[in-house]
Amino acid sequence: MFRFKIIPRILLIIGVGFSISPSSHAEEKTLHLQTIPVVYQQVNKEIIVDGIIEAVNEATIAAQTSGQVQEVFFDVDDFVKKDTVIVRLKSIEQKASVAQGEAGLREAQANLRVAQDTYNRTKKIFEKQAISESEMEKAAAELDAARARVSTAQASIKRTTQQEEYTTIRAPYSGIVKERHIQVGEVANVGQAIMTGFSLDTLRVIATISQNQAAAVRQSQSASVIVHSLPDKPRIAVNKITVVPYADAQSHTFRVRLPLAEAIDGMYPGMLVKVAFTVGTEQRLMVPTSAVAYRGEIRAVYVVDEKGNVSMRQVRLGKESLNMIEVLAGLDVNEQIATNSVDAAIKLKTQRAATAQPATAHP
Repeated sequence: MFRFKIIPRILLIIGVGFSISPSSHAEEKTLHLQTIPVVYQQVNKEIIVDGIIEAVNEATIAAQTSGQVQEVFFDVDDFVKKDTVIVRLKSIEQKASVAQGEAGLREAQANLRVAQDTYNRTKKIFEKQAISESEMEKAAAELDAARARVSTAQASIKRTTQQEEYTTIRAPYSGIVKERHIQVGEVANVGQAIMTGFSLDTLRVIATISQNQAAAVRQSQSASVIVHSLPDKPRIAVNKITVVPYADAQSHTFRVRLPLAEAIDGMYPGMLVKVAFTVGTEQRLMVPTSAVAYRGEIRAVYVVDEKGNVSMRQVRLGKESLNMIEVLAGLDVNEQIATNSVDAAIKLKTQRAATAQPATAHP
């Protein structure tokens, strides 16, 4: 009974040992790690600060005539196309003024015709020397006055017609309504805010830099906007940098405007971004981002020695640039590291299994 209990246990252990060994060696043979030496690389020296996206075209539309609000066609967050009517005011007084002006114009034109006829008759009589020169001058003066009254009436019609047009308020450009300042039934006075809106067609980034950084930023004129929420476009190049020519009296900082060349999906006014100003180059110890393994709070790479053995090495990381990341501590120059942390982790696991196999096979 004692032998029957021991023999199956030994056979089971031997069987397990044989089942691990072939698979481990097969996996180790098929997995080939790509490695690169750790070297210093020349990268851009950058000043990275926070930035806020804002719309270049943002305005508050105000009433240009008085009147009661009759209709409001849009509300907050609505998209409005250019020249679309957004608010309409009652225009009873304005239309009455236009009608009054048109009547005044007709009267002035009638008086002008009479004055013109009088002048023509007076001129013929004057040429026959039947009237004095003063009477001729009087007829000419009355004709000039009649012409002036016609011009005044025409100008009045333009003014009243424009006032009537002001009762129909249109969007100056395509955009989104940010705020609505008036309700139906309220009386809008001249200059009163109606709606605030902004356009997404043209955006810019506003950043703040210290006075020690201002000279370098002005000289370099090179920057990019970093948007972490846009994985497809992690960096957006900026072709113009404007550093305002005065500093804030309280913080002693300078404002910088960076216009974006085109509208980009996923970027909206008010979003927080990073702005990287390139102010030169410097040497840094860089490794591919794909070589870094993240294990909770630990950041590590896989070092490969001359015999091909893999070991995990904890590192301290710095700034990231394109597909490379800086290593501040944990690696030496010319050490070989695996470019793919996932493959290296598999290789290390296989390596440890192979090392532990003999002890498992022969207890």
